[in-house]
Amino acid sequence: MTETSYYAIIVRGHTASDPSGLARRRVLDSNVVDESLRRDMTWGHTSAIAEWDRGEELTLDLVEISEAEAGELIERFRVKWGGEG
Repeated sequence: MTETSYYAIIVRGHTASDPSGLARRRVLDSNVVDESLRRDMTWGHTSAIAEWDRGEELTLDLVEISEAEAGELIERFRVKWGGEG
């Protein structure tokens, strides 16, 4: 069974109502996989969660959100990023 936690990525100085990205941590047995949503709507490796956990990430705040909130955020990014390029 996979346990997944989602995090809104907020650039310091901005608000939680307009996050700049989305990250997730998936735990399967003892394996931890940290990923962030990319502009092409795929998930790719990120070190941001681990760095934030250790207090090393000084430019971003991470706020844990629900799976439903993550789904809504994915749709917002799909609209926003789909218009870029």
